[in-house]
This record gives sequence, C-alpha cells and structure tokens, in this order.
Amino acid sequence: MSATLYALALFACSDDGTACQRLETPVQTYDTRNQCNAGLDQALDTEAARKAEAPTVYAQCLTSRQMASIGKSTIDLTRVNGAQFASAGF
Repeated sequence: MSATLYALALFACSDDGTACQRLETPVQTYDTRNQCNAGLDQALDTEAARKAEAPTVYAQCLTSRQMASIGKSTIDLTRVNGAQFASAGF
C-alpha cells in the first residue's frame, strides 16, 4: 500500500483556473486517488462551494505534497502536475 494520501480541496477561481484561492473548508483525505475522485461531485455540491465569490469553483484531488506546496497563496491550477479537477460554475 502507498504511503501517499490524497486530499480533496475546493478552490475559488477565474473561469480558466489560472487564478485560484483555496476555500477555507475542511480538507477531506483519502487513501487512493480513485476514492478521492469519487468525492469530487459531492464536494462541489456543498454550501461552501455554492457561496464562493468566484466565477468558478474547482474541486481538486491532490497529493499531500502538492497540498503543502500550494499553501494559501493565489495559484494556477492548470500548472499543478498530475491533478484532475472538476468544476462547477455558479
């Protein structure tokens, strides 16, 4: 079994995903990327996602290393290697 954990986080972004801020929501962690990916749609259907003040909200499964490197600054999700993301425009 891999020691890599995957985290599902929400981001408030520009439409193209190049200017994003991580939403202040609890981060869900999973043992596998498949488990994490299964939670993407549910994460986008939360109150936090619906109330975000951004044109698009993205849910992203990231490794713990990717999460640590992102921090709280503005990021470009299109440059996060190995990440799949789902979006909901509100």
